[in-house]
Amino acid sequence: MNHKKLSWDKKKTKCVVLCGGKGTRLLPVTASKQKTMIEIAGKPILKHIIDYWSQYTNDFIFIVYYKKEEIINYVKTLPIRSEFVELDELKSLAHGLKSAEKLLPENFVAVLGDCLVKGDFHFPPEMKQGIGVWKTNVENDIKKSYSVESDGMIARKLVEKPKKLINDLCGMGVYFFNHKIFDYIDKTRPSALKGEVELTDVIQNMVYGEKIIHAVSFNGHYVNINGSEDLKRAEDIFNGS
Repeated sequence: MNHKKLSWDKKKTKCVVLCGGKGTRLLPVTASKQKTMIEIAGKPILKHIIDYWSQYTNDFIFIVYYKKEEIINYVKTLPIRSEFVELDELKSLAHGLKSAEKLLPENFVAVLGDCLVKGDFHFPPEMKQGIGVWKTNVENDIKKSYSVESDGMIARKLVEKPKKLINDLCGMGVYFFNHKIFDYIDKTRPSALKGEVELTDVIQNMVYGEKIIHAVSFNGHYVNINGSEDLKRAEDIFNGS
């Protein structure tokens, strides 16, 4: 049976938000504004993210790069505990996550700064590590993210930006990790496509290494904001349309 409550101790958990990207698909808006600072339903994307994940922790780490001052100055006005990791160069999500290793507790949540959620996760009891999984009948949602094959609540196979779909499960930009992830980042080879260590490859290697990665089901609305159509979709959701 799944549960809505995460079994981790809220006081010993942190949320790391990866928000260093340039948001080139949202040009010309992102030429003058950090992507996460674009407003949806009257407040920045980043504030929606912070508001949602504050139910799990009040400690946040922000991985920043492009227009980082805009994020840093804004976050410092909020009633949360915050730390910042300022990248020297923008590389893969795995690289960004690795940069925060020394600041993170044993268990932590990692979320992408362009992924909005409105709804509930259902956690397996005593979950060690997991990835957010959402059912959708919109194939493009999965094709622009990653697909997940699961055996019940256990993730078995992840495919980044799949061309062919075998089910309706969309892997989300939401991860529930412990420090084991960093060992696997270190020993995962860069992908042939981008020449960088991809987070989906890291998680797949954990599965191969017999680490249990739960497929944490999500019930509600999920938007991975890439283009203007995603902004409109998020606006409709958070305005209650």
